[in-house]
Amino acid sequence: MQDKVSESVAIRKHGTSVFSASLSQLRSHWPFAIVAVIGAVFIFTNLGSDYLWEDEGDTAALASNILKFGVPKAWDGAAFLDSDHGARLNGDLVMVTHPWVQYYLTAASFLIFGQNTFAARFPFAIAGWMSILLVYLFVWRLLGNRRTAFSAAALLVFSVQFLLYARQCRYCALNMLLVVWLFWSFFKMKSARNCVWFVLASVFLFHSHPYGLAPVAALGALSLIYRPFATQRRWVLFAAPAIAVLTLPWLALSSLSSSGSALNTTAAQSLGEFIERCTQAFIECTSVTPLIGSLILILAALLMRPKQKGVPGEQILQGATAIPSTNVPAFLETNEISILLGAFASILLYALATAITQSSDSLWLAGMRYASPALPLAAMVAAIILVKASRGNALICLSLLVVFAFTKLAQLTPWVSGNPSGLIHFGKYSVGAHVPAKIVDRFLGTGLFIYVRDLGRENPGTVAKSCKFLRENAKPGDVLIVNYGMEPTYFYTRLPQAMGILRAYPVYQRARELKLPEYVFGVDHARWIVWRSAWETGPGYAINDVLRELTERGGRIATVMEMEETVWENREDIHFHRFSDGSYLFPRTQTFPPSRVARVDWPNE
Repeated sequence: MQDKVSESVAIRKHGTSVFSASLSQLRSHWPFAIVAVIGAVFIFTNLGSDYLWEDEGDTAALASNILKFGVPKAWDGAAFLDSDHGARLNGDLVMVTHPWVQYYLTAASFLIFGQNTFAARFPFAIAGWMSILLVYLFVWRLLGNRRTAFSAAALLVFSVQFLLYARQCRYCALNMLLVVWLFWSFFKMKSARNCVWFVLASVFLFHSHPYGLAPVAALGALSLIYRPFATQRRWVLFAAPAIAVLTLPWLALSSLSSSGSALNTTAAQSLGEFIERCTQAFIECTSVTPLIGSLILILAALLMRPKQKGVPGEQILQGATAIPSTNVPAFLETNEISILLGAFASILLYALATAITQSSDSLWLAGMRYASPALPLAAMVAAIILVKASRGNALICLSLLVVFAFTKLAQLTPWVSGNPSGLIHFGKYSVGAHVPAKIVDRFLGTGLFIYVRDLGRENPGTVAKSCKFLRENAKPGDVLIVNYGMEPTYFYTRLPQAMGILRAYPVYQRARELKLPEYVFGVDHARWIVWRSAWETGPGYAINDVLRELTERGGRIATVMEMEETVWENREDIHFHRFSDGSYLFPRTQTFPPSRVARVDWPNE
């Protein structure tokens, strides 16, 4: 608490004005100011240059429809857009499976800045940058240690995975900001006012993504069993009913009105499969956060400490609750232990929530998308431990920070580098670790330098190339068939889309009742085809089916453009992210033939 005490003394010092003392206090935070500026450069530079990828396009398209209808409808009069084939929609074709905060936030940005790529990403970039500020303020105000607060913020700024999430038109950055707000309001929850803030943080976290209840449950459970949280316990009992009333009805509405939740979640069929999922969740979390290094560091620091006679080793960690000692000070203070327990419990519940609902293959593909709040929590954990392990030595602290920020030694990656395939078998079950193709990438944080290089470059993929072609060659109102990336394609071209609803889709009959145009259900007078080779049968039909039906109706098809199939335009997960020169840090599992754009000509037209 030395930093906070010295600052208080400065304010009270005779002859020092409050303004001067405040200015002096601000100047003492100059290292963080530098990091905050670097973070802003990393997050906001050329934010609107690269096209939205498919998931971002979903957010943008539904947000655009909010401006028209007030709710996120999948049908706007020209194109039907639902990546789950209508499973997420209710009878009015309104998306009800995923909570709406991200869509309304994007719609508000569109209202202010217009409907463009920058506006789509801007509110989430703001949330990402603010999470850096909030992490610093939370750690500093609670622990009174600027070095720990600086380290936590720096670990976020130099995390490529964090930066990619911050530049996405998706809920990830919002979740990272809200989880820090949740922790701050929980630790301050000693009055009705602070209890209200805790409820609001919990509710917004849920309505950004339902897994947001994981840290709420973790902190609530700790308040019941952890003595330093006794003050919060009483307020948690008041907050719990309010949080339930403002969140659980959405789950009921979603389940009763659509089949999207059931479609996007799968239950484990055996204990072995559940263990497999938990292992994969552990792999995903430790591959992009410094948790492995944090655990190694705290064990090493404890083993190297001098032992105190008559005091069990485990009491060294108990801070204010430990037996008083004049020989060996407590390794961690009570507030530090409280943050560590809250962070580890939250990360554990996120892992359990994803393991319960997602297969190991899904977790391997999604990475930390559903559990993005683990990144700021892990940064706080690592900062506390590396500062404590340095024992007040600034050079050691800085050295450890450099190792954690600019190498992968604190992550799982180098510890599995001897298995280039990343595949780990145990019996009939298996999990997959992410191992970079190049040896240097397995040990050094080279991804950060490539990320910074790409800030000044465009990174066009299949969506960008096809949309630019259509904007130059298609006429307004031309009907388009596209088998993948419908949402971003529509966002950039505004061309009506054919074959959006097949007979097998759950909303087919309802769409017929609402008298949607005939082209929505087939190839009726389609003028253009954008066929993505990586998604040959994604929407439920193959290219040969489309060509045959067009030919039978008299259409003449000619390929007018071929382009490289980049699979995802700007994927947010570092393990699948494509950089501007077409390179990947991690091996691509599959390559595909070129995708193409075709023109359809009709007789007498």
